[in-house]
Amino acid sequence: MSQLSTVQLLYLLYAHAYSNEGTVTKSVVKSYLSKEVQKEAEQCYEGLIEHKLIESSKKNRLSVTTLGKKILASNLQTTKYRFDSVKGPKVINILIEYLQQVSSDSGNFSLNIEDIDFDTYVEKFKALYFEERKRQELLGVVAIYSRVIRQKINENYPISQTLSDKYFERLKSGGKVFTVTEKNEELIQWAE
Repeated sequence: MSQLSTVQLLYLLYAHAYSNEGTVTKSVVKSYLSKEVQKEAEQCYEGLIEHKLIESSKKNRLSVTTLGKKILASNLQTTKYRFDSVKGPKVINILIEYLQQVSSDSGNFSLNIEDIDFDTYVEKFKALYFEERKRQELLGVVAIYSRVIRQKINENYPISQTLSDKYFERLKSGGKVFTVTEKNEELIQWAE
């Protein structure tokens, strides 16, 4: 998910802005949204959870994930939305204009999240796999967890969690990797 709807953009922005010690309640976020947007708040919350842009560790408390923050920053740089409420719209609009200006001045488009294609995913996955394997061989024991490699992919390359899951399943079904589950951990081995 690289492009947010206006409702999702606002929800993420308010969730991040009103977080205390990293978390905020759903009701606090909803209270700051306009009446029209409040109607879609629950559906928006579910969609953001599904795409791993927010997470909920406790009932009705949420936090914006690292991926969520990256996508929020990217979308703020390109949004056409303008605030018009009495809650400080000039400051927020100037902040958005500043982000857009910094982005175009520096030529830094690295925050523009655009999911990588399958071939690139395979190439990056394979490189990370063999890098981890080499590191572990030097230690004498090789046990490569799919969770570790997949986490590195998600942190270092622009890909949504949903697409990452789909690509990993495609790797397994295509016979590029073999998996074994031991003690609730999935071990992988590159097949080629």
